Amino acid sequence: MTGIGGLAITGCIPHLPPQRHEEQTTSSALPLPQMDMTWQNQMTLRPYAPDVDDSNQIWHGHNDLFCTDAEKATTRKIDSTALNGLPLSTTLCCNGKVYILCQLSPDIYVYDPVSEQFTTEALPDSQSNIWFGKRLPGNPQLYLYVRNRGHLTIWDTELNKGRMISYPDNTDLWSGHYNPAEQALYSFTLDSKPARIIRFDIKKQVFEQPIPCPDPGMEVTGVNPIGDTLWCADRFTGRLYPYNWVSRSWGEPVSVPGAGTDFAFIGIGCSYQNLALYSLSTYQGAMKYDFNTNEYLSTPNEDIGLDGLPHHFLNSYLVFHPESHRFAYLSAPSNDKRYPLICYSLVSGERLLITGFDIWSPEKGYPDMKREGELHLFSSQS
Repeated sequence: MTGIGGLAITGCIPHLPPQRHEEQTTSSALPLPQMDMTWQNQMTLRPYAPDVDDSNQIWHGHNDLFCTDAEKATTRKIDSTALNGLPLSTTLCCNGKVYILCQLSPDIYVYDPVSEQFTTEALPDSQSNIWFGKRLPGNPQLYLYVRNRGHLTIWDTELNKGRMISYPDNTDLWSGHYNPAEQALYSFTLDSKPARIIRFDIKKQVFEQPIPCPDPGMEVTGVNPIGDTLWCADRFTGRLYPYNWVSRSWGEPVSVPGAGTDFAFIGIGCSYQNLALYSLSTYQGAMKYDFNTNEYLSTPNEDIGLDGLPHHFLNSYLVFHPESHRFAYLSAPSNDKRYPLICYSLVSGERLLITGFDIWSPEKGYPDMKREGELHLFSSQS
């Protein structure tokens, strides 16, 4: 294992089967949260981006909608036949309802936990392909990124109506990251080059002029605000770039130890207790899609990850402490019967919540992200 300053492990280190390690613990100067793993007795494909409502219920899923009680760590499955088999890309909780994005769909699906009924509302662009959206605290609007049509849909949950704002400068924005300190969304280009960062002012409801990234080839995924800085992960290069939103300037990148040997891809994550957290994957392909059809355009050999096995997210999160520039891993315990993928995270009050599922295949003897596995919740201790 490549040495990482301040390494701390709550399960196994994030090396890949078959070279796996037993549970161990080492000391660390980083104040990592103590985590609990709870299995939910529900089978699922990879659960996508979750949200938590005012009652501390986590809403998430893939082909089924799940409701996980964050305090009791128990999950129930919702009858999701109304979704017509569409995958749940993102769930967003607002005004007592659960709003569900289903990628290629002319509608947004709305679930009412009180009546236990689904309804649909027509999106302003019926050809929309939406994978990700953002819900902001105290804001009745949802910000939905239309990947194939070059615009942001702003959905008003009080009016049940959406309006569109075009992306500036011919960019291909796919998701946004909220900085509550300045009430702004930050979005980044992926395929369109040179790479740019674009700020969306929530109060003014406008995109500002795109800002060039320090490396024109950057492909940013995770963005974590800490203090006056956004820590932006360049997903394939193993670098974190600091962007100071006060001075509106870039700083020198920080290289992540283990990039290219222990992981190949840095994904989205969250900020928690002055730590920047990022999901990790073995994926090392180009990740090219036709977003009008959702057709995967990359070559078949790109399905093979860094370790020579089918690519997958790891059972570990990267943890970065900006003040000391130290790194650590936050790992879910793995053994010869389970490999808990951890991917999407959110913070609810003082708790860190990470969802995922078991991808260990006993038949194949290695992780298989395409199989069904048991849902889990990896959460900090209350």
